Amino acid sequence: MPGVSGYSSLVLDYKNALEKYFPGEAPDYMSLEGYISASVLIEGLKRAGRSFDTEQLVETLETMRDLDLGLGVRLGFGRSEHQASHKIWGTALDESGNYQPIELD
Repeated sequence: MPGVSGYSSLVLDYKNALEKYFPGEAPDYMSLEGYISASVLIEGLKRAGRSFDTEQLVETLETMRDLDLGLGVRLGFGRSEHQASHKIWGTALDESGNYQPIELD
């Protein structure tokens, strides 16, 4: 997952939503992961339409390919692939205890 200090459009949306709904809360990886997961689910719900059951939602999610949520990488799923991306974003703590991105490519 990208760093909470990142500048991708989805991370910026997350930070704006966090500030709007939870003023003063510091961005963290757990809530960012939840925001990303919820964004994927919302896209799946939109694609499934107004009337669906659990199986139809799962099928819709499993057929989402090349999904651009603004992370800087495209996400995709399949029947046997439930991890949207295998991208690794490196992060380290600096001397002040702040997260800093590390280029791994």
